[in-house]
Amino acid sequence: MSASSPAETNHRPDLFRNTGERVAGVRHDGRVQRPPSEPPADVPSLFDRERADLLDLLGTLADADWPRPTPCPGWTVLDVCRHLLGGDLVLLAARRDGHRGTPAPAGLTEPQFIDWLDDLQLEWVHAARRLSPRLVRELLAWTGPRLVDELRREDPRARTAGVSWTGPEPVPVWLDQVRELSEQWIHRQQLLQALGRPTDVRRSPLATILDGLRWAYPHRFDRVPAGDGATVVIEVAGPVSATWRLVAAGGHWGFRPEPGPDLVAGARLTTEQAWRLLSNNLPLAGHDGLDLWGDARLVDVIRRTRAIIGTPVV
Repeated sequence: MSASSPAETNHRPDLFRNTGERVAGVRHDGRVQRPPSEPPADVPSLFDRERADLLDLLGTLADADWPRPTPCPGWTVLDVCRHLLGGDLVLLAARRDGHRGTPAPAGLTEPQFIDWLDDLQLEWVHAARRLSPRLVRELLAWTGPRLVDELRREDPRARTAGVSWTGPEPVPVWLDQVRELSEQWIHRQQLLQALGRPTDVRRSPLATILDGLRWAYPHRFDRVPAGDGATVVIEVAGPVSATWRLVAAGGHWGFRPEPGPDLVAGARLTTEQAWRLLSNNLPLAGHDGLDLWGDARLVDVIRRTRAIIGTPVV
C-alpha cells in the first residue's frame, strides 16, 4: 500500500547505451551520470538470504500472531505475507514468462497511478484471504528459489530497467533488483514491528538496500534549481554508515565523491531513520528527531524524498 509499501511495477524493457563511469554517478567529462552500471553486491544472493530469513521468521509464528495488525494500514501479518506472495507471482509471470496481465492505464498522473496501484494490491490481498498461513508460507518457499534463478539470469549491468522514483531514464538492472530486495526486506521489518521484535539492521543486506534507495534523491533534487557547486551532504551513522554528497552541475543534481564549494544543506540520520524515511516507514512523530539543516527548499526535499510509489508521510 502506498503509505508504507515500496511497491513498484515499472519493468519496461528499454534500450540505453552505457557510457562507462570512473566513479559512481559521474561521467568521464564530469557531468552528472545516473546510477553506475557496476552492481554494489551480488543481489540475487542477498535476495536468497532474505527469503530464508523471512521463512525462518514465519516458522516461529503462533496462530495468534498471523492476525496481528502491521504498519501497513488495514493489513495483518498474514495480509503482508499474502502481498509478498502476490508480488512474487507477478514478477515470475512478467520476468520469466513475459506476461503482464494488469498494465496500468495510459495517461495516468502520478497521484492517479498511486491510487490505481493501491487498488490493484488490495484486490489481490482480498482475494488471497482464502489462503491459509501454512499455504502462504509453503508458496513463498516455492516462489523464492525460482525468483532467485530468474534474477541470476539477468545482466545486472544492462541499462534496460525502469524504476520510476529514480526518474524517467532507464537504469541498470541491478537497481531494479535492489528495489525488489528492498520490498522484501522492508516488509519483513514491518512484520518484526507487528510482532514486537527489533528491526534487523545487519549491514548486509541493508547497506546494499540503502545504496539503491539513495538514487531517489537526484531525481527529486532536480526540481530545485541551484548554482553549480551547490552541495547537500547526507550522513548516515550506525550499523550502516555512509556519506552521500549531492552536487549541482549544469542544472542537475548528482552524487559526487567530493563536495562542491557551496555547502547549502544536509542531514545527519541514523541507519534506522534513513531506511524508514526513504521507505515511508517513519511515523510523523519520528520526523521531530531528524537532524536537518540548511536551505529550507532542499531540507524539504530530503524530508519528502521516498524510494517508493506513494504519497510521503510528512
